[in-house]
Amino acid sequence: MPVGLGQGLVRLLQFSGVLSAENPTKHQLSHWETVVKDYFTPKAIMKFTLWKDNQRNEAKPFEIGVPILPRFFLVTTQSGVKSMTLSLDGARERLLSQHHAVVECVAAVWTYRYTNGYTVTLRGPLTVHVLLIPHPNTAPSQTPPYSLKFDHLQFDANHHEKFIALDSVMGHRQSESPKTPRVRTAPTPSPNGTVMHRMDDERIWEEPRVMIDHASIPGEPVNAFGIPQATMRCLEVRTFRLRVSLC
Repeated sequence: MPVGLGQGLVRLLQFSGVLSAENPTKHQLSHWETVVKDYFTPKAIMKFTLWKDNQRNEAKPFEIGVPILPRFFLVTTQSGVKSMTLSLDGARERLLSQHHAVVECVAAVWTYRYTNGYTVTLRGPLTVHVLLIPHPNTAPSQTPPYSLKFDHLQFDANHHEKFIALDSVMGHRQSESPKTPRVRTAPTPSPNGTVMHRMDDERIWEEPRVMIDHASIPGEPVNAFGIPQATMRCLEVRTFRLRVSLC
């Protein structure tokens, strides 16, 4: 059985591996056209929902078709994203038909790593429909005579977090020397006769700290929805054109 027993999940992890590879050709549209052709069916749709400031007040839902997908990935890469990965802890795959499986992960993480030191994670449920596509006129020696492609990918980014690498924080660093052990004072008796210690006395060692004079950090590479503004603009323009064409 080519799908339904984890093959779709493996295919999704292979796609994550392509997204994570740091390749100079990722800045070319032809690279992403090839990736989309290899992993998506011709009529596939990727649904992407983003929430502003991690609040459930304003959402941006997008439906991205195959004609737009390569541009979506290209603009994101050109916005400073050097790699992307999908984490699928607890994902499950189930068979819907002989050639159709669905992969579901209620706590997926889509991680974007930026060249300026930022890492942004989008968290939420992910659902991917995987189809088995037979290869016509396949030579008997070719294995396998089919490919697994995504026909529907839906990711609802309910929450996003931003982190920055310590090396990206600029400024003159000055380390404080570790504190010497404090001398514990005599226990202080309480009114009921039990012995109490002050909280400060129980912290024998103080954690060393690093002071950074005139510290500066790179500007955040994402907007309030957790993606680059250029990517958002690309999706909004394409969505507007699609609506106009349907009127």
